[in-house]
This record gives sequence, C-alpha cells and structure tokens, in this order.
Amino acid sequence: MVKIKITYHNSEYQKLTMSGHALAGAYGQDLVCAALTGIVSGALNAFDQKFTNDIDIIVEENLIEITIKKSNPTIQTMFELLEIQLQTIVMQYPKNVELKEVR
Repeated sequence: MVKIKITYHNSEYQKLTMSGHALAGAYGQDLVCAALTGIVSGALNAFDQKFTNDIDIIVEENLIEITIKKSNPTIQTMFELLEIQLQTIVMQYPKNVELKEVR
C-alpha cells in the first residue's frame, strides 16, 4: 500500500510524505503507482523550478518528501492542487493508497 501523509501547521500545508507500493499490478505495470508517480513527479518539477529556495525535496528509493520552508499563497495553492489530485486516486483505489492528514 502507498501511504501518503500531509502535515499542516497553523492550517497551512507544511509537508507531504509518500512511501510504499500500491501492489495493484506487476512491477513495471502497476497503473496506480504510475498515476501517483506522474502526479507527484509533476509537482516536484514545478516546486523545484518555481520555488527552489522555499521547498526542500527528498527523493529516495520508496520515499518522497516535500517540505515547505518558506510558504506563500502560490505554494499553498499548488499543495492544495496536489492533494486534490492524490485524493482522486485514493477514492478510486482505497485498497492500494491511503492518505492521512495531520493537523
């Protein structure tokens, strides 16, 4: 199962962590993992290009973390968009993906 945790601080997005495997198909053919990877990779690229100094990004085997160091309204909106996209996958594949919000 892919586990996604979104952490808030003072009602603002602060951090996203994603780890695990969806196990919805054979390795290399798992459409759930492919969807999640596409969504998060696009977000990582956008954050890296637009907010290099305001965001910390960690990408390791089986772990992705995005941490906001210095927030602004655009970063908050981008995080909201990312969460909505991830929630769409969670609703379609609840046996393969779990999203937890920590407030």
